[in-house]
Amino acid sequence: MRKVKTCTWQVKIIIYIGISVIALSNIVWADGHLQVKAAEKKLVLKGKISEALGEYEAHLKGAVEYLVCGRDGKEYESIIVVNATAKEIYDALDKLGVGVGTPPGYDEEKDEPIPPTGTGFIMYAEWKDGDKTKKVRAEDLVFNVKTKKPMQQVAWIYSGSRVVADLDSDDEDAMMPQAFMSNDLVALRRFDASALFQNPLPESEEENIYKKNDALLPKLGTPVTLTIEVNRKMQLFVLISGKVQGVGFRNFTRMNAQQLGINGYAKNLPNGKVEVIAEGDKSQLDALIVLLKKGPRFARVDSLDVDERPFTGEYKTFGIRY
Repeated sequence: MRKVKTCTWQVKIIIYIGISVIALSNIVWADGHLQVKAAEKKLVLKGKISEALGEYEAHLKGAVEYLVCGRDGKEYESIIVVNATAKEIYDALDKLGVGVGTPPGYDEEKDEPIPPTGTGFIMYAEWKDGDKTKKVRAEDLVFNVKTKKPMQQVAWIYSGSRVVADLDSDDEDAMMPQAFMSNDLVALRRFDASALFQNPLPESEEENIYKKNDALLPKLGTPVTLTIEVNRKMQLFVLISGKVQGVGFRNFTRMNAQQLGINGYAKNLPNGKVEVIAEGDKSQLDALIVLLKKGPRFARVDSLDVDERPFTGEYKTFGIRY
């Protein structure tokens, strides 16, 4: 049998081509307006605060229907407009290994709506505020007119949008997600099946309950980075400094952790700090951190250091350690 010799330079060329192909495939997903961060299970999108907000103020009376839309979507009633299309986001989530859920519907027999199902996602908005960077949960940009507070933080449901006929296809039976046509991305209304993501809160069934949060919203047209992250389980290791011992901080932490469904413990350290180990969904842990930054009535929180760690599942409740 004849042996084939492979020269060193040929091997180098093969390796170079392989690296180039990998690099080019990554460029498709990091082209300036959409990045897939597979290890962190999240997407990063470029966009802006909608410049069309308030365009139909007399008719809409400040009401908003979408947290996020794509270009040429319903920008006049959306808080954020991203540069990516619904199809790009759909494909990117598939690249992350996230399957679509089921969009909201209606049960004719029971005469009641059917809530959407799917993977939960957390969303953050980030923008430049002078020399500083401001980062908030995206819900904070929405104001609930009934509670007179920012919208409650949630894990948005990725249903993938209802499927409709693809009118551009030569195949008469071809179907496609409606969001591909409308670029409705994140709906504030719970039963808006046209969007990729739905709001799980029952309050969102009410008409015109949400407006833009003028107390926090930056100037219209401000460039924004939107992060969409899988609401995965994790552990947080937290160290709280300040006047945090002898003021009921551990009991405060336990009470709020139990209400949020978080397991772990709170412990006083010899150096005057409080140590907290907390395990749960990312959205639950975000809510706990907000509370820990304030602390109980007589506490004073000077600093709070947070370290994200892998979820262990070893904690079955939340307790106090001595």
